[in-house]
Amino acid sequence: MNLCVEGHVGDIRLKLFEMLIRQKLLDKGLKAKTLTPQIVSFAITSACNLKCPHCHANAKKAFASELTIKEMLNAINQMADLGTEVLIFSGGEPLLRKNAVLNLTEYCSDLGIIPAMLTNGVLLNYKTAMELKDAGMLAVGIPLDFASPQRHDEFRGLPGTFSRAVNAIKACLNVDLKVVVTTMAMNSNFEEISKLLHFLAKLGVENVVLYDFIATGRGRELFNAALSMEKWSKLLHRIYTAQAEGDFFFLVSGGSPLYPGFIMEKQRKNETQPPDKLLRQFMVHSKVGCHAALYYLSLRPNGDVYPCPFLQINAGNIRENSLFEIWYRSEVFNILRNRKLLRGKCGGCEYREICGGCRARAYAKTGDFMEHDPNCPLELFETEETPLSAIEEFGICVG
Repeated sequence: MNLCVEGHVGDIRLKLFEMLIRQKLLDKGLKAKTLTPQIVSFAITSACNLKCPHCHANAKKAFASELTIKEMLNAINQMADLGTEVLIFSGGEPLLRKNAVLNLTEYCSDLGIIPAMLTNGVLLNYKTAMELKDAGMLAVGIPLDFASPQRHDEFRGLPGTFSRAVNAIKACLNVDLKVVVTTMAMNSNFEEISKLLHFLAKLGVENVVLYDFIATGRGRELFNAALSMEKWSKLLHRIYTAQAEGDFFFLVSGGSPLYPGFIMEKQRKNETQPPDKLLRQFMVHSKVGCHAALYYLSLRPNGDVYPCPFLQINAGNIRENSLFEIWYRSEVFNILRNRKLLRGKCGGCEYREICGGCRARAYAKTGDFMEHDPNCPLELFETEETPLSAIEEFGICVG
């Protein structure tokens, strides 16, 4: 497929090479571009073959009027016009619309947008992995939440989900399609994460995203599932050890995107280098913390636009207004960009421009997306003698 319009043609190999050079020579990730949706999370369907209790998208059945492939291609053209560099396909389960995923992936490659995908892995076999690789997909995120197959299957609600996810990981690695394992960090699996990392290392997985659970969507009543700051402190030390030993590179999605930068700063202080893994290149070089409406947006299956997948406030719909109009003129987006409007502890914090708190967690807890983040990380950073001002990069949120 080659439907790209004149002026959009790009080559993701060149972009990836540029990112690698930034990492090697400058020790920096993706260069931030002011007020540009460099990363877009695109949920192409709300249909899913699982019914996980924590699902932020509350996914099960397809929306009555999901975007057509033609509409999605048009949306990607608009993203290219706005400067989008990374597009993450999600759902629901995106492989329930596999033909759309393949067409959109190929189109992204034509435009110079780096495509990635989140999938539960149930439908991902060797043939599909090869098709994704041939279409230009860079990386696939596959969830493993427990080291125990039984506990993972119980959590995901379908027997055999663990083995299918593991087989999907192996299939991707066999065709040289990059794999990122995603793990929802919760009280129920906190003690298993070290064991899970050991298992992933044996599989050959090198990139891990830990989700900081936010009680939204189907999981809106599960506030007690989220880790306390004390447990996050312990978990970050485990992550630091694994990353300092060079086995993994970690991002933290949702919650505090400053955590990966915190780990990297500890490594610099201790004169160790972050390992040369794929996700290292996708750190964004900017001191903003929460990047919703600054460098990031979420497009939903029916065309609605959210600031991020976890902050589920509709800023507009691409069937009614262009993505350009929504990005620049949405009242929701422009409020989020003005951190002087933050309230509570976040509003009075000297680091509000560097951190900004998690707007999704504030909204889930208080109903006001500009209120304080109830899981403020400031005390953790101070205890570790790592000031927020030292964090120069943030990890992208995916969902």
